[in-house]
Amino acid sequence: MKVAFFKGLALLVLGVLLGAAGTNVIIGKQVDHLTLANMTLRDQLTDTQTELLRIKESTQKKKKKTITNIETFIIMASREGLTDFDELSVRLEANEKVKTWLAPLMGQEVEGLDTLWIPGVVDNREIEANGNHYLLKSYLVVIDEKITVYLKATQIKGEAKQ
Repeated sequence: MKVAFFKGLALLVLGVLLGAAGTNVIIGKQVDHLTLANMTLRDQLTDTQTELLRIKESTQKKKKKTITNIETFIIMASREGLTDFDELSVRLEANEKVKTWLAPLMGQEVEGLDTLWIPGVVDNREIEANGNHYLLKSYLVVIDEKITVYLKATQIKGEAKQ
């Protein structure tokens, strides 16, 4: 009886050992497969991160702001003797002239623009509207994709309407 017991116990231990070995082989193949898949995914992640970094750098280089529009705001130094029509004429004429003077800036990059050039072009320029002459003086220039020029128009007294 003892022999049968030890024989059964030996078969049980042998079965457990063979089962563990078989399980180890099967799981070992899966672990090897998952390890290779993990290494492949890490390589893909590194390549994708490098590509993303290159794309960001390329986009930043290409994404330079360019001037697309010119806008003016005009205030009158004095409205004495001016009608609304006269004031509107001055605004329209000044807007047209400033856009003409600054037209060479259209399409240029904002970053490389000489910002002191704009007031130099516009300041102390004379325009004529409804027979009156006005002197323009810039008091603020905002430069972005749209150049905004804030001007003050002063009527030249010797040229006033009679």
